Amino acid sequence: MTIETHILYFSEAEALREFSGFTVEVSHQARPNQTPSNVTMHMVVAQRGGIGRREVIAEFPLEMHATIFRDMCEGFVRSERLTK
Repeated sequence: MTIETHILYFSEAEALREFSGFTVEVSHQARPNQTPSNVTMHMVVAQRGGIGRREVIAEFPLEMHATIFRDMCEGFVRSERLTK
């Protein structure tokens, strides 16, 4: 059995300022030569400000972890806006 990792597609929390509208979406991914060969991942997707493009910012094997991360992102961005 393969253990799926948590993947963050940014290098520092400050990068989250560029995003809004955080959502959790399900992704079914194929993993050839692994058991199981199909994996369900939970992606945190957000809209990048200025260009309006939706981007995957993180992937988690558990929906609960993705939901907690989404909530943390929303809280971080909200607090950043209040301090400006």
